[in-house]
This record gives sequence, C-alpha cells and structure tokens, in this order.
Amino acid sequence: MPASVPNDKGSASPADVPHGTWNSFPWEPFPEYAGSKSVLYRSADGTIVAGAAKESGTATLTYPCDEFFYVTEGWIKLAVHGGETFTLSKGQFTYLKKGTTIDFTFGPDFANVAVFIDKERITLI
Repeated sequence: MPASVPNDKGSASPADVPHGTWNSFPWEPFPEYAGSKSVLYRSADGTIVAGAAKESGTATLTYPCDEFFYVTEGWIKLAVHGGETFTLSKGQFTYLKKGTTIDFTFGPDFANVAVFIDKERITLI
C-alpha cells in the first residue's frame, strides 16, 4: 500500500480517496491543545473535515460544529456542562453536538480520529 496521503482539497477524483493508517498522515502543530493534528479529508466547501489529533493537558471548548471522535490511543475525560462526566479510552467514541461546552482532561498518550460536520466552513482543525 502506498504511503498515506490526505485529500484536504475535497477532490472528487477516484485517485484522491484518502487511505492509510491514522497516524501515518502528515502532522502539524496543534498548539491550542498542546499537541499535533492531521487533516485526512476536507470537503471542497470545508463543511466536513476528517482528522486526527494528539492532545495533552486540559482544555475547555464550546463546540462550533458537530464532532464524532474515536479514541485511538490513551484516554480522555469529558465533563459536559449541564450533563455527565465520563472517561473514554482506546476503542471508544462519542458524538458531540454544536453548542455543547466540554471541559477536557487528556491522558498522557491521548490520540483520536474525528469527523467534524457543520453548515459553515470548519476552522477548528
């Protein structure tokens, strides 16, 4: 299989289908979350983005879009404002709706793959 290559321009060409191991795509710094990120796919209009992230420390975010994420390494604790506090570990997922506020605590080796969806261009990742 060839090296992992993202489709970050939203090309509809069959030659541009992104594929590969989640952690083998190009990575760049993600200082907002003390880690790094990789965009695996971005639709032409920017309203759908698939990515991967390695994050650490703590953060609070009010979601500007919907996000589905799947934990690929480590663990993450989520404290949902007005809702539950729970911890996800490798192999578990969550779906967070736009407008939800979350306090995050990232485990030391936390990583995930995620899909972001909105009606407006996504700038979170």
